[in-house]
Amino acid sequence: MKIFRWFGLMALPFVIVLAGYFLVETELTPTTALAASNSVTFPPLDQLEHYTTVRRGITREHMLTSPEALAALKAGQPVPTGTHMVLVDYQSDVLTRYLVGQKISDGADQWEYQWFWPDQIVKADENVARCYSCHRSKQSEQFMFTFDGAISDDDAL
Repeated sequence: MKIFRWFGLMALPFVIVLAGYFLVETELTPTTALAASNSVTFPPLDQLEHYTTVRRGITREHMLTSPEALAALKAGQPVPTGTHMVLVDYQSDVLTRYLVGQKISDGADQWEYQWFWPDQIVKADENVARCYSCHRSKQSEQFMFTFDGAISDDDAL
């Protein structure tokens, strides 16, 4: 009987490690959930209007949105559902990415964000939840850091 008890005590750590291996293995499977978890679409850029440019060192960011969104902003109204706000990011005059915010429903805070490579493919491993957490600080300006540029008529490219 002592042999069975001793064997059981010695085998228990092995059984625990083995069970843990099989349980944890499914959680370590690669996933694209960070990018695939939202419904942001890449907009038709030729239908958007440039409204401001932000320059910081080697960075140049062109901001684009729809004429309807700009009209709503200038009228003090919320932008329409489906609106895309696009940051076209250039580093040393080389296009490096598109950052896209899209209003997904009627609520004021119903924005989702996505990063797209220059070829307009989603950057699958980007944590876009960070975008929303930062833009939340601009809730009073429709979640836009470039709100003033959107309601102004005097932006030079």
